[in-house]
Amino acid sequence: MQTPETSEYESLSTAAHVWHVSPDALPLSDLQRPVLSWMTTEERARHERFRTDQLRHVNLITRWLCRSTLSKYTGVDPKDWTFSANPNGKPAIAGPVGFTDLRFNLTHTKGLVACIVSRAGEVGVDFEEMSRTADFDGITANFFSAAEHATLQSLPAERRAARFFDYWVVKESYLKGRGVGFSEPAEGFTVHWDGNGQPLPLGEWQLSLQRPTSQHVGATAIRPKAGDSQIPIIWRAVETSRTSTSSLHFQ
Repeated sequence: MQTPETSEYESLSTAAHVWHVSPDALPLSDLQRPVLSWMTTEERARHERFRTDQLRHVNLITRWLCRSTLSKYTGVDPKDWTFSANPNGKPAIAGPVGFTDLRFNLTHTKGLVACIVSRAGEVGVDFEEMSRTADFDGITANFFSAAEHATLQSLPAERRAARFFDYWVVKESYLKGRGVGFSEPAEGFTVHWDGNGQPLPLGEWQLSLQRPTSQHVGATAIRPKAGDSQIPIIWRAVETSRTSTSSLHFQ
């Protein structure tokens, strides 16, 4: 049992915290033995099914970040967390039962792994690395609403890719927060933006866009327990120079 940071745990009742870290900054040799010992038999078997060392590394960092983040706020030993998932794969805490009010969500992309945690409501998070290429026009035609597709088509070509990723992470964080993923058509709703370039709410869901590094864009979605109350999103980076397998440090 670790010592929980009580004030930090209490702050989660009115805020959501997003932790992010580069997998390349965390050597596998330092984490593999302890993190594998935290995993359940099923988690270890899933880990071994990843086909490359890089995929196994990212999975290990994701598992480490998830369990360490939850433990930082609660004092629970990282190995004592158990998880469940809904039919679409959204994870939730199964135990210890005293902390099932914690909500969390995970994402990873090239060069970054992130975890959002809160007690203020349901949450979703998504990140993308913006240098990758794709058939942006084809994706928007099939997975974005007609209004979103038209907006992107109206932009100069050099701005289209960056704006595509803005839309993508917001839409995916919203679907992940709701626990439906792409079982619900992403073209069935439209993201609108305010004058500061932030996404407007979708129903009860508050949305937020952030660029934590020059290569990445991320978005969060949160449905507050307390009706219309505005939930602040606190973005935090893991300080890798002081990282241990059982604790996190803020930059």
